[in-house]
Amino acid sequence: MDRRARAPISRTPRSRQRGLTIIELMIALAIGLLIIAAVSILFASSSRSRQEIESSAEVNENGRYALDVLTRELSQTGFYGSLVTPTAAATAIPSGTMTVANAMCLTGLANLAAWQDSLTYYVLGLASAAGANVDVDPTCIARKAGTDAIFIQRASTCAVGDTDCPAEANADAYLQVSECGSEYSATPIVLAQGGASTFTLQTKTCAGTAAPKRKLVRRIYFISAANALSYQDIPLTGALPDPVVLAENIEQMQIEYAFDTGADGTPDVFAAAPNPPPAPAPNTDWTQVIGARIWLLARSTDPSQNTRNAATFVLGADTTVSVAANAAGNPKRRVYSTYISFVTPKARRES
Repeated sequence: MDRRARAPISRTPRSRQRGLTIIELMIALAIGLLIIAAVSILFASSSRSRQEIESSAEVNENGRYALDVLTRELSQTGFYGSLVTPTAAATAIPSGTMTVANAMCLTGLANLAAWQDSLTYYVLGLASAAGANVDVDPTCIARKAGTDAIFIQRASTCAVGDTDCPAEANADAYLQVSECGSEYSATPIVLAQGGASTFTLQTKTCAGTAAPKRKLVRRIYFISAANALSYQDIPLTGALPDPVVLAENIEQMQIEYAFDTGADGTPDVFAAAPNPPPAPAPNTDWTQVIGARIWLLARSTDPSQNTRNAATFVLGADTTVSVAANAAGNPKRRVYSTYISFVTPKARRES
């Protein structure tokens, strides 16, 4: 074949083979950096928004859960099984050396009679004001300064021997209420150490069948120095156990009590504590309490960029909590409140 007959080989001009110039590369890098910066800003903003949403959800969960737990727990205050009218030899607390604080923390077999005398008191409160504790703290709890605490007592909602009810223990006191009419008028209750031989009261058949025994629960609800809603059980004997944490990140608790001065089951006066006699005030006795208004201040774990300013929170008629401004951000905070009716004491007064 004649080489001259072959088609000529196409060659690309040098000008079409060159790469990017420095200027073009710099422009591409600048555009890329702008895109990366915009995406980073969008991601950071999204992360902050997500953190704020999570903080709000955390505060809401802590506050609502704490209120729900307190409502379930405190609504049982004053329940003593089938006991119709608690009676006591002592009629006032405090009297003499019996202060509200040491009435809460009494332990030991020698104080069983005092426990029985105190059954007319379903609730006792420890008040606070202006960031300090007005009432002396009992020795059995460590309360955060400036917060209220509430002591309650009741019988367990399950009787010894019921399914899932804890077994009878020597470290606890138990309440047995007679259901036998002829027996009830003479000895309506027995309050004794677990395992005692004095639990001889009968059911309504009066045929020798033992009436139910229920553990007596004596418990203090308070805010710890670690900002946790907690409770402390008061056992009959032995060392006090560690407090039980109910809800974390609860900074404050304030309580007003509903006093039924008309003995009809209806709240007539709300106050942080009864006015001690002989003051001519309608609320003079803890035995008149049939409910409580409770305020809780919940907070988030981490600070919020949206809450850098000072803030004041109102908890009840007489209590405010102030938070100073913080350039790095304060935790999110929110106040939750509810009214809790003490079902059994209210029903007793209605009847």
